[in-house]
Amino acid sequence: MENPNNFSKPACSCGYDKSNLKVQHKCEYSGFGQVLYWIGISAVPVRVNFVCTVCNEAIESTDDPNILKQYVGR
Repeated sequence: MENPNNFSKPACSCGYDKSNLKVQHKCEYSGFGQVLYWIGISAVPVRVNFVCTVCNEAIESTDDPNILKQYVGR
């Protein structure tokens, strides 16, 4: 019998999940956040997308404030 709590991680068609080195994060900023970023001030993104560099497929996307804080200035 299969374990109902055993969820698979989202992955691209290549089979990579967001923990793989071939997957990069792409931050999206608000208009004001983009201005801050352009002048060299760290801004909190409004969304982070995880994209495979091999197939260019989006694997996962988040707007969770706790996760977004990890990507300030990246």
